[in-house]
Amino acid sequence: MKKLVSISLILLVSACAHTSGVVPLGDDSFLISRSEKGFDVTGSAVKADAIKEANKYCESKNEVIKIIKVTQKDMVPFKSDAQAEIEFKCIARI
Repeated sequence: MKKLVSISLILLVSACAHTSGVVPLGDDSFLISRSEKGFDVTGSAVKADAIKEANKYCESKNEVIKIIKVTQKDMVPFKSDAQAEIEFKCIARI
């Protein structure tokens, strides 16, 4: 029984991420929107994950990321998840 309670608590507290994936905005710009659940997740951590995802996308095109706009929001217990959005372009390597 103790083992079941421990596993349940770990699953409850562990972070769970949701991402929009890469969304084209037109004019060669893109958006990634992410949210993560968890009591120890910050908007900065979600932003970093979104930037990593954007970098990976640009690298797959053999280009580099140029960040246009970033927003982030820390989680509010029992109200909202930690969130971040990143608007970016992929540009040719110099």
